[in-house]
Amino acid sequence: MSETVSKDLHPLEKTLLNWLSEHGPGSDMEAMAGTGMDEGSYRRAFQWLLSREMASVISSEKTVTVELGPVGAVYADKGTTPELALLEAVKNGTSSLPEIQKNGLFDRAQWGSAMGALVKARILKKDPDGLSLNDPSGGVFPLIWSSVYSVIGRGEALHLSTLDENVAAEVSNRAPKRGKSRAEFVINETGSSVIEITSSGREALESARGKNTIGILTREILASGEWKNSSFRRYQVDIPPSRIHIGRFHPYAMFLDSVRNKLQAMGFQEMKGSLAESEFWNNDALFMPQFHPARDIHDAYYLEDGIEVEPPSRDLGDKVRAAHENGGSTGGRGWEYTFEWARSLKAIMRSQGTALSARTLGSNPDIPGKYFGIAKCFRYDQVDATHLPDFFQVEGIVLGEEINMRHLLGLLKLFAIEVAGATEYKFVPAYFPFTEPSVELHVKHPTLGWFEMGGAGLFRREVCEPMGIDVPVIAWGLGLDRMALLALGLSDIRDLLNPDLARLREMKSTPEKLLGSGNNA
Repeated sequence: MSETVSKDLHPLEKTLLNWLSEHGPGSDMEAMAGTGMDEGSYRRAFQWLLSREMASVISSEKTVTVELGPVGAVYADKGTTPELALLEAVKNGTSSLPEIQKNGLFDRAQWGSAMGALVKARILKKDPDGLSLNDPSGGVFPLIWSSVYSVIGRGEALHLSTLDENVAAEVSNRAPKRGKSRAEFVINETGSSVIEITSSGREALESARGKNTIGILTREILASGEWKNSSFRRYQVDIPPSRIHIGRFHPYAMFLDSVRNKLQAMGFQEMKGSLAESEFWNNDALFMPQFHPARDIHDAYYLEDGIEVEPPSRDLGDKVRAAHENGGSTGGRGWEYTFEWARSLKAIMRSQGTALSARTLGSNPDIPGKYFGIAKCFRYDQVDATHLPDFFQVEGIVLGEEINMRHLLGLLKLFAIEVAGATEYKFVPAYFPFTEPSVELHVKHPTLGWFEMGGAGLFRREVCEPMGIDVPVIAWGLGLDRMALLALGLSDIRDLLNPDLARLREMKSTPEKLLGSGNNA
């Protein structure tokens, strides 16, 4: 072994080689305990020696263990799972899922998922009379509690290989590799090796014995003159360095900023407003009748009585009321009902970004003019791959004598291609109370297929005339979260809120790559 090799030995390598020479072969755990190294230091020394053929692996094995995920920990605290609670309720004679859901033990989505799993496993039957037992044993679900939850609850390590085949399959299905914040179980894989020193390692160790090798030159070494009688370890530039993750903005925040910058560069003025809004600006000013189903308590978040949003001027309120009741001076018939002013002043969480456009129209906007807003909105939506109960919309209006639907379709095309990066899009006729004609923008996602991006149209006279606007106004409200699915290469809208740093680092986040690509690359 040459002198050069002895200079190359890092102190950690020397320590591990010494231990292997005296006590090896040994397992990873034995080597860490014997050398006193932490796991990170041991792994570095181990990999260095392997790459230089100074140590070799005799055998290795993989251990797969199961832990409770965030959702599973909640179930453990409750002392049951939704499947077991649902089975117990049906056994006790309750056949109606809505009736079972009233106990509040789990949320509606969890009850629904439990029922779906039990029906799919043919443990429950669902018929017009309600739910009934098909397999009183409960199939695999009681076993999950006894062989997984109970074992982990006792603080014991649970190996996946020790579980019944059906239980292991169900546990694996409920342990997603992504979106671990919503996981019932988490599966961890760890590897363990038995290593020994090689002849090259012994030669290098023998060559380095009794020699002082300097890896880092310090002020103290220079001052003492120690360096004169020492060897210097070479830099090995082909060893991969530790990966350093620098701080950066959230990918979705960068996407939102990119959309804002693009619209501002096109000359749009930004509209801003409060998350809490009155029904007047959120609905009434947009000619949505007070009996419209979207204004039901189950579709909007109403704030407590006593919380107020500054009301509009009485003159504007009267004009909007007249447009609703009989058309006012718009030339239409209105909705032909009695408008309730008290209802109009109720405070809600903004359910659509179009409320910003209504406020802008009522605030003497520039004509011609173009405005946009990035608005956080809130609705009672069932959470799935394309829906969240709170979401961002990009809202906009353009006013002018020559503005028409052709301009609107061109803008929608820009959003589909330049912002979302869609390769396929289409326009679908639609209906909205405040636009005529109306259109929906649909785009094709490579995994999810076709879905609606949002609605648009030409504002009706019943919206514009009470605001004092007598020129055409095109308007749109598009889901930015859904655009981000395409732009960031995602297939589940919930991943935008994923706290998994490893997953976030994988997302595309360079602004110049987000917009204008047209190919989702």
